[in-house]
This record gives sequence, C-alpha cells and structure tokens, in this order.
Amino acid sequence: MTKCPLVSIVIVNWNRKDDLKECLESIRKQTYTNIEIIVVDNHSTDGTIEMIRKEFPEVKLIVMPDSSYGACETFNIGFANATGEYVVIMDNDALLEKDWIEKSVKEFENDEALGCVAGRVLNYYTKEDWGFWLYGLDDAWKDKEFYTTVFVGCSTIIRKEIINKTGGYPTDYFLYWNEAALGAEIVNAGYKIKYVPNIIAHHKVSQTQRPGKKGYYYGVRNGYWYYWKYYPSGLALKHTLIHLIKSCYGGVKHPFTFIKAHLDAIKKLPTIIKNREPIRNKKILKPLKL
Repeated sequence: MTKCPLVSIVIVNWNRKDDLKECLESIRKQTYTNIEIIVVDNHSTDGTIEMIRKEFPEVKLIVMPDSSYGACETFNIGFANATGEYVVIMDNDALLEKDWIEKSVKEFENDEALGCVAGRVLNYYTKEDWGFWLYGLDDAWKDKEFYTTVFVGCSTIIRKEIINKTGGYPTDYFLYWNEAALGAEIVNAGYKIKYVPNIIAHHKVSQTQRPGKKGYYYGVRNGYWYYWKYYPSGLALKHTLIHLIKSCYGGVKHPFTFIKAHLDAIKKLPTIIKNREPIRNKKILKPLKL
C-alpha cells in the first residue's frame, strides 16, 4: 500500500455493552493500524460507558445527554468528529474480518471516483449472506463485484469528503432507510458505490426480535419518502404501490401506527416533490431489477 490515510470508525451504541466490546476487539485485530475509533453512546445505563473508558482508552467517546436521539443524528455527530480521510459506518453488533479496512482502503486507492465500498455481510450465527436483498439481485450476484445505489449500513466505508458534501444521514428519517437515502446522494454527487464480496463483516442478526410500533412506523414512512425523492417517476409509482401492499401486513397488528405513518408521509409529499433528486445513473438502476 503506497499510503496509509487515517480511517475513522464511527459506532453508535445504546445499552449493548457485551456486543460493543466484541466489536471493538475486532477492530483492534485489524491489519490496518492508522485508525481512530469514535463511539457515540446514547446515554447507556448498562456499564458501557465505564467499560469503554477502562478497557478501550483509545476510543473517542461521545456521550449523549439522554437516550432520545435517533440513529441518524447520533451517527452524524460521529461523522462530524471524524478526522480521517475515510469513515467506516459500523453497528455495535458487527465484527470486521481482520483485513477489512486494509482491503477497503486499497479499493479507494485504485479508483478516485469510488465514494463508498459496500462489503459482504454474513449472519454471525448462520454464516449466510445477510442484507443482500437490499440490492435487488438474485443469489448469482453474491460473489460478483458490481456498482449499486445502496449499501448495508452495519459495516461500510465512505470518503469523508462525501459525507461533508451531503451532510451525512437525513436526520428527519430518525432511523431506517437512511442508508438508502445517503447512497442516492453519493451516486448523485458523481461517485460510485461498489459491492466487493471479499471484504467481509459478520452481523449479529437477531433470531427472534421483530420491529415494534416504532420500527414499523419509521420503516413505512421513510420508505415512501425515499421512493418519492430518489426514484424516477415510473419506479417511484411502482414501488409506492409495492410498499403500500407490504405495509398492510404490519398494519393488521398496528392499525393506528399504519394510519399515522401514511398521514405523516403524505404531509411531506409537497416538500419532497419540490426537492426531488431522482437517481441519475440509469445504468446502475437497470441491473438492480428495481
């Protein structure tokens, strides 16, 4: 490697001390050493803060005043404090294979137009691919490199200059769909997002937990916002209908949340139409079978 630019790793945490500890230990094992670690803690009460200060003194710890902050806002705070040329966005229950950062930096060195490297994510428990559904491709693509408009947010790496240009995650999303929105912004800014299957992370995917009312609400509302702002008209209409049908399943369990999510999505429609930024690169959209 001709140079070793600083890489910032940003992790958001709330009351997941044991998972975070294992996550940080995987970072310590990286073959690439010029890194800074930033943990934005959403006011944990399980001993996380004390554990970091005692066992990981190298971590730049930012403790929020209370636990009301959304994932988008806390990640953006981490981004603002990152000083590296590249920023790793990482979940507290993800583990990086030891050469993850080294391989990612090499990808950037080989292509100045590359804005984001989206590696392969495996389910920690089953070892199966996790999150590949996000790309809209069949399994035959899992072992191939390709360019895309989205990334799996639990472990990805982005040029810091792009985060500065785009402002990071849209804070009004609070959580969910924020990776898709930032991905569209990256592509529209003229950069590429590349899926690289030999850059591997492992994610502790919950085997039983299902989104509650809060998760359902943001998942439904933000999905509409994303399609309406970033998809070309035909695709926006198609996926609005698909999204509506899918949301009905959860709506049976959460009928009032279903109504609220749709009303709140529609309230913002005039603003979204006014500021629409459809993904410009049609060559990327076509193979993704959107």
